Amino acid sequence: MINLKGAYILLLYPYGATKHYGESIKSELIKRGAIVIGYDERPSQNPIVKVIIRLFKKKLPGIFSSYVRSIILKNRDVDFDYILVLRGEAFTEKAVNILKGHYKKAKIILYLWDVLKSTHLQDVIPYFDKSLSFDPEDVSENNGLLFRPTFFMPQYKNLIKDSMPKYEILFVGTLHSNRYQLLKTIKEYLIQKGITHYYYLYTPSLLAFIKNKYIDKIPVKIKDVHFQPITMNRTLQLVSKSKCILDLNFTGQKSLSMRAYEAMASRTKYITTNPEVKNYGFYNPKNILVIEINNIYIPKDFLNTPFEEVSEEILNEYSISCLVDDLFT
Repeated sequence: MINLKGAYILLLYPYGATKHYGESIKSELIKRGAIVIGYDERPSQNPIVKVIIRLFKKKLPGIFSSYVRSIILKNRDVDFDYILVLRGEAFTEKAVNILKGHYKKAKIILYLWDVLKSTHLQDVIPYFDKSLSFDPEDVSENNGLLFRPTFFMPQYKNLIKDSMPKYEILFVGTLHSNRYQLLKTIKEYLIQKGITHYYYLYTPSLLAFIKNKYIDKIPVKIKDVHFQPITMNRTLQLVSKSKCILDLNFTGQKSLSMRAYEAMASRTKYITTNPEVKNYGFYNPKNILVIEINNIYIPKDFLNTPFEEVSEEILNEYSISCLVDDLFT
């Protein structure tokens, strides 16, 4: 376990619906004795600011550079040993160089848990001292990227499962690309087969909903989405009451989401449309079912047989503790 006692760490991580992931990493760093100062990885959670950054960050690099300078100003008396950027969609070459110029001894680390076609950081990766990604395809196509799968938070491992689950299948996720259509098709199958289920489809704002519906041409109905992210406690409650977690990956995405590891840690079965899960060491057909959207089949035996325990060695590999070791080594 890497020693971070007394290390000053600047942590930049998403403050939106996935804020709890960054907070968990922050807690692990503090547990190890680090002094951690955290900020949002974007200047604002305002939907318009998000759209501007996503579409124009290369043409308007000053927006994020000003934000980085404001962080430096607020911490002018701190000499950071490390700067850890999680996701980092808004980062530009200029922003990284500003941090390097001010914090000359700091090691600047990037960890991606979104694919590069979403974050558009291909040109920025070389400016970090160390860059890691959860996506094996992005790693193979970009020199300097190291492979590091995502992780589960300790709450999942400590979760007590209900002896009489209320739901056979649970889905919690954000509206994007083909997900709505996949979910609609699967729901029709579940209703037809009498399989109990619960789903929570989230979109961050009305503006995002309008973009998805009218620009991306997703035939989503407003009654089918929630505009507030589900809380961590509520998610854990739902997982405790469910036999299986359903995961619908981005079109063509080969990497595994956090849901795969959360299911494993919480002793919950996992159903996915991503066949790449079969290439991971923890794959067990008794716990994990890969479905084809054009030929959905969920055997009752899979739903009704107990979860087969996963070894501590495998669980540790995907823990936050092991992640931190990999990031800072």
